Amino acid sequence: MSDLYTKKEVEEYVTNVTLERPLGVSIAAILLIFNGALLLVTQLLTLNALNEASTLVGICRGMFQGFIALLGFAGTTAGVGMLFGKKWAWWLAVFYFTYETMYYVCTILFIPDISPILGSVQLSPALYYIKYGMRIIWNFLFTLFMCHSTVTRFFQTNEVHKRRACIALFVMNGVIVGIGWWLLN
Repeated sequence: MSDLYTKKEVEEYVTNVTLERPLGVSIAAILLIFNGALLLVTQLLTLNALNEASTLVGICRGMFQGFIALLGFAGTTAGVGMLFGKKWAWWLAVFYFTYETMYYVCTILFIPDISPILGSVQLSPALYYIKYGMRIIWNFLFTLFMCHSTVTRFFQTNEVHKRRACIALFVMNGVIVGIGWWLLN
């Protein structure tokens, strides 16, 4: 037993929080932790290639690497917070899913520009549309799931107007992604 928690606190957590957590929240949390950790590990393994890519695209290496690390940490942190039912984790997860959705929407809009940016990696545009279209659907469905009443009850975000929050996050992330794509061109 850890010195940080008493036996009563651990028992209370196990009986109250773990049993009331919806299964979908557990699945989403595990996927976020895995996705965030995988992004961080991939970034470390491809550090030199990412530095070269940032130079090719014309972005500062530190900013490029920092943003990738930020996304990895955001996903991992949101997943861990979701397992414990933290209110901030709901916001971070919804932000993460809306960002990913808007990123892939922007990617689909600029598919003709992808091949020159990626250099030698060229696939049929139809494959890009299918790949990124599936990612849009996946992340949008997770965003909708996070707004379900059982999920918001678990995170104690019932008082949040979910439709307005999601629209605001979609718009904000759309602007962030749009500025990023604009800076690349």
